[in-house]
Amino acid sequence: MTPNLLHAFRHFLMVPLFSLIAIGAFIASAPIAEAAEKSDKPLAVRLDFIIGGKHAPWYVAQEKGFYSKRGITASIQPGTGSADTVRAVGAGIADVGFADITTAIVARSRGTPVIIVAQLGYVPTTILWRDDTNIKNLKDLEGKSWAISPGQAQWYLMPAFCKINNIDCKSMKVNETSAALQPAALVAKKVDFIVMFRASNDEVTEIAATKQGIKLKRVYMRENGLDMYGSALIVKDEDVKRNPEMIRAYVEGTMEGLRYSRDHRDEALQILLKQKPELDKELTRIQLKNAVEEVFIPRESLDSGFGFMKPEIMEKTIRITNDFFDGARKVSLEEVYTNQFIKK
Repeated sequence: MTPNLLHAFRHFLMVPLFSLIAIGAFIASAPIAEAAEKSDKPLAVRLDFIIGGKHAPWYVAQEKGFYSKRGITASIQPGTGSADTVRAVGAGIADVGFADITTAIVARSRGTPVIIVAQLGYVPTTILWRDDTNIKNLKDLEGKSWAISPGQAQWYLMPAFCKINNIDCKSMKVNETSAALQPAALVAKKVDFIVMFRASNDEVTEIAATKQGIKLKRVYMRENGLDMYGSALIVKDEDVKRNPEMIRAYVEGTMEGLRYSRDHRDEALQILLKQKPELDKELTRIQLKNAVEEVFIPRESLDSGFGFMKPEIMEKTIRITNDFFDGARKVSLEEVYTNQFIKK
């Protein structure tokens, strides 16, 4: 051994043991610290509409750590309609979204690169009219006036519903009204009927009518031919391949939030109201109740995993959308959705 090497070896032996341990611990911990930094990925979540009771699962997932334990930090944004949400996700303005399925399919036909990764129930639309009108059955909707804003999902759902039920949709009188004012238009007798969403503005209409002593009649579209999926979690195409763990974290975290909201409804309501204290507590409570009891959790979610999409129902959803909605082309089943992120 050379003199220099012998000197270095003696110096090494003189290094205190605890220093060597500290150095080793630092080296070992460096990759862990780096991984922890990388795991906290921000995720912009765009919802479909203004915040209401049905949106509690997202806030529950955020508050209870269902997103963070999967390595994402979600920022939840209200929406201004499914069409805008789909455009935002497709353009990368939002990372992921929650939107109407048919709107997402039409957008894809026009070149917006989005894909459906989980369903949240069947079409939740309801047709509402006052009990004091002469509407006694679906055929009586012919020639009646309805409040609607072009571009809403209902604008496209109604022709499909009419075709399936042999109703002359063209005979109906359109009263162009913003979405927020449609319940008031019905209660004020400015129109004969409106088409609402259960767990959302359906309940707004019911409460407004009750305050005026008005009784309403309600028909569910899903029980009259439109038994297809309604809303869904949507993501950008390229993220399914480029960031699959991020998509899985979003899907699983949201579904855990939905499950927790169903099982701890009062707590879920308080979590939402803490974030959005301006919401009407009773309306929000009813919306949340109807979301978790009627809308968001169909049989296949219980049997095969929350959000699971049955191929035959997706095929029907796409077929009706291709036939009745204003798409640029007919989309195929394979390009529209995937069940790969569903936890069974």
